[in-house]
Amino acid sequence: MTTRIAALGLALAGLLTACISNEPEGLAPAPAAETTVKMDFRHRPLPEIPLPNDIATRYDATSATGRRINASMVAPTAMEVRVRSLLDTLDGWGVFQPITIPFTGPLDIDSIVAGHRDADYATDDDVVYLINIDKKSKEFGRIHHLDVGNGNYPVVLEERDKYWKNDPRGWLISILFEEADEDVNGNGKLDPGEDTDADGVLDVPNYLPGHHPERDDLAGRADALMTFYERETNTLIVKPLVPLRERTTYAVVVTRRIKDEAGNPVGSPFAWINHASQTEDLKPLLEVLPDGLAVSDIAFAFSFTTQTIEAGWQAVRDGLYGHGVQRHLAEEFPPVVRGMLPLRDEGRFEGMTNPYVLWSEDWMRAFNIVAPQLLGGRPGTEAFRQQVENNSYVDYQVIGWFDSPQLFPREDENGEWLPFDAQSWPQDLDRKPAPARSERVYFYLSVPRKEVSVRGMGLPAPVVIMGHGYTGNRFDVATFGPFFAKFGLATIAIDNVSHGISVDAELRNLASGVLGAYGLKSYVDAVFTDRAYDQNGDGTTDSGADFWTAYLFHTRDVVRQSALDYMQLVKVLRGFDGQTRWDLDLDGDGQPELAGDFDGDGVVDVGGDATINMTGGSLGGMMATLMAGVEPELTAVAPIVPGGGLGDGGIRSRQGGVPEAFILRPMAPLYVGTLGRAEGDGFVADPAGDQFFLETIVPDLNDKATRLLATVDGVQIGDTVVVYNEVTGERGCGYISPEGTVRASVASNREDPTRIVIYAGEALILGDTECTPKPDAVARYTVDTFEHAVEFQTRLYEQGAPLVALEEGLGLRRGNPELRRFASLGQAILDPADMAVMAPHILEEPLYYPGTGQRTGTHMFLLPAIGDMSVPVNMSMSIGRAAGLIEFLEPDHRYGKPVNQVLIDTFTAEAVNTLKRFVNPDGVGVHMDIDNFSGGQDIYGDTVPRLDPPLRTGFYGTDPLGGRSAYIVAYGENTGAHGFPRPGEGYDQVRGRCQAACPEGEDCHCEDARVFDIGNFFFNLIGTYLQSAGTVLSDDRCLARGDCAAFPEVPPLRTGLDAQ
Repeated sequence: MTTRIAALGLALAGLLTACISNEPEGLAPAPAAETTVKMDFRHRPLPEIPLPNDIATRYDATSATGRRINASMVAPTAMEVRVRSLLDTLDGWGVFQPITIPFTGPLDIDSIVAGHRDADYATDDDVVYLINIDKKSKEFGRIHHLDVGNGNYPVVLEERDKYWKNDPRGWLISILFEEADEDVNGNGKLDPGEDTDADGVLDVPNYLPGHHPERDDLAGRADALMTFYERETNTLIVKPLVPLRERTTYAVVVTRRIKDEAGNPVGSPFAWINHASQTEDLKPLLEVLPDGLAVSDIAFAFSFTTQTIEAGWQAVRDGLYGHGVQRHLAEEFPPVVRGMLPLRDEGRFEGMTNPYVLWSEDWMRAFNIVAPQLLGGRPGTEAFRQQVENNSYVDYQVIGWFDSPQLFPREDENGEWLPFDAQSWPQDLDRKPAPARSERVYFYLSVPRKEVSVRGMGLPAPVVIMGHGYTGNRFDVATFGPFFAKFGLATIAIDNVSHGISVDAELRNLASGVLGAYGLKSYVDAVFTDRAYDQNGDGTTDSGADFWTAYLFHTRDVVRQSALDYMQLVKVLRGFDGQTRWDLDLDGDGQPELAGDFDGDGVVDVGGDATINMTGGSLGGMMATLMAGVEPELTAVAPIVPGGGLGDGGIRSRQGGVPEAFILRPMAPLYVGTLGRAEGDGFVADPAGDQFFLETIVPDLNDKATRLLATVDGVQIGDTVVVYNEVTGERGCGYISPEGTVRASVASNREDPTRIVIYAGEALILGDTECTPKPDAVARYTVDTFEHAVEFQTRLYEQGAPLVALEEGLGLRRGNPELRRFASLGQAILDPADMAVMAPHILEEPLYYPGTGQRTGTHMFLLPAIGDMSVPVNMSMSIGRAAGLIEFLEPDHRYGKPVNQVLIDTFTAEAVNTLKRFVNPDGVGVHMDIDNFSGGQDIYGDTVPRLDPPLRTGFYGTDPLGGRSAYIVAYGENTGAHGFPRPGEGYDQVRGRCQAACPEGEDCHCEDARVFDIGNFFFNLIGTYLQSAGTVLSDDRCLARGDCAAFPEVPPLRTGLDAQ
């Protein structure tokens, strides 16, 4: 009886448990499916799961989101460990990072494309959705439109061979996706001799179904390449068209509209349509499902929460003004000019009492000599004539400095230089006071003459902050200050973090000698006093070498830090209030000067309550864009060739130093071998050569360093090279190609002991992805010492010293999923400093600062350049969409499709002329002029295509702030360029053509040749725009001629300035 009762009790208990089970459940049961979303938590080196994903976070009550990313600390290199430890501090995922969804099997590509090829991004038939499911968000329920290979984020390269020699995939049209078809015999499996890159995978082209372009068909390959799906890992890759919101939860919904290769709907890896741990987070999704989508249509859903972004900016800027958790910054770093640097030498200028002011006349006496020798000017040209003339609009120049709070450390407690990733801002800026160190930030200021500015009425001149380019410096004011002075504008610039003038002692001595003859040696000393430093011990300062790098947390924060320095500059300028006095006596009269009165005449010269605008090119344009989204005091900005979506630049940019710093580091250290023959001090490649030259290629800051390690005899085509990291056990490998070249890389720390073995023939285990040699592999030669002496940076390795890795790196291959994952995750790290992420706050969504009560709002003339592949054009489109300048949903009546689609269809976004989408009469690939301000009267005439009607996005409208904002793609070079010509260069070019065609001995009156001067037009357009504080945009062709009625007469030269 007892036994039976007990059994009954257990049965009832089981029944009750079933009825009131506490087992977690999902939103709905999942239908069985052969192919499912992949959730492989055991995959190495990282779990293979959809990302971003809150499953990969941990709970943290101290976090604003209640989460921190949870990344494993197990990694082969210190570099990767550092990155993962910093990832663990993030309180959420990126707002502009790609979304990647791996599957357990191949997908039917056509089922994806069918739902995502609408020019207006209609969502009624989408196969994947991104939906705001955060009930605290004002955008709850918003469906975010996605790029699914639509062309917004191209990956095609202009210079395919830029990524270092002997690459078995050096011909790929991108660095991310495979194009090789290794299945030579078509049997669907990897056979001996087919694994040409030694990765253990049977590579197939990542092309759309039915596309088989020839290797020389570059346009066909670009059209065939899938950027939304990776065949090797069966991964779907999508990205939002505009950034998401900070601290917000989103759902990614994978629908059963996606089919596998057999035509069956994909499904969930669980019994439910979601991981049970996310059920509560996903419940709001049921309230906001898109029209036409039922729960039964969902294959799988997952959620992710975005990180803190704007709140950090708000805390830091409010702190500068004495508010909030960072209020200590205001007390520790008051916004005052701390010092001025003398620009004129004592005893060289009669009656001089103020050596800190360099009058324009004193500068112009030296300019004609300096410009050709040091600045690249060419006397006798129109461009040089204009530069000389514009100097006459300048009253004086000064150089000074202020203190700015630096929120990242440079050194540890022992005074040792920190790794770059450790040189980053702390997390939780809106919650914890951040320690700050002081750094001098030097400014260069050019002030306009009173005759051409409001200074003539006793008012301070409006200021243009001039942002400089990558590796550039504040000296740009010497070139562009005179131009803006013509418009009555003062120009000021500072050096971004680590930037200055990269010179050696010889060039500095030359400059001192040339300018010293004019009494301006002090000026040279002042110009060369900056923030750059020698980063590799070669005796030359390295301007900005640690700015754009693969140390992504550092890159994020040198951008944010530079913006903070600009914020401090703005506060300094606003401090010229007509009441405050400096602790500086500039003119030697024993009295401190009025703040902002540099020439000592008793009147504030710049700043105060005058408008502050900003411009700059390349990095300068990026900083102008970023500042427009975070600094309320800016009235108008004119960013030239800027970009946002920084990760998109890293994988395409041809800008000198960017591939080396951003891509070589993840790929390095590279070990390259070449069959050839010795010649002089080097060698010549020759597959029939009798020697094998083994080298290593590593990043040297933002450059590459190649060093010869060994010279080996007896190596043959088809042999195998395996590189062993003797510390971590990692291996890299490659086969010597028919061309006699090989390349391998292996994840390494700096100075990890390394061994390189050359094996006879094809020595790897077929299909092994870890570079494992066969048990019977025969070693021809082993290199485990430096067989040649090697010097790298400050280190010397004698011949015979144990072989070590010269630099740290991740050892990633081109065209490999791991490199693609690195780039995707990198965007999440960079988001808080990304220009596109902050762009919504420029015009449409003001960023509110609770401490000061201010809001952002800035007119913006966004000016990318056609065919730019240094800051690829699609990056400026990301800014334009986010700022509301580029419409991507509503069609433009002129074209029957949205402006965004026009930019894609005209190949403006792609920006690669070598694909020859359009050609000139000589068969050279050229770009379409989509805005056509010249009316065909520029130097290219009828040899290039022009969009009719011209696009001119926003040019004639009114922006949300009541002024003018526009997105214009400058047509500077028909084959594409990073910018456009300087004023007058168009005239010089057409006159040069005239002279070349002029018969000898004849006067062809070439000086009278006329053309639509592109440089004149755009620089004068920028000048008038900033002069008007963002209220005037004109297409008057007088801008190209430089003869507009509103332009002032050139002021006469002055004498006796020091006596006044």
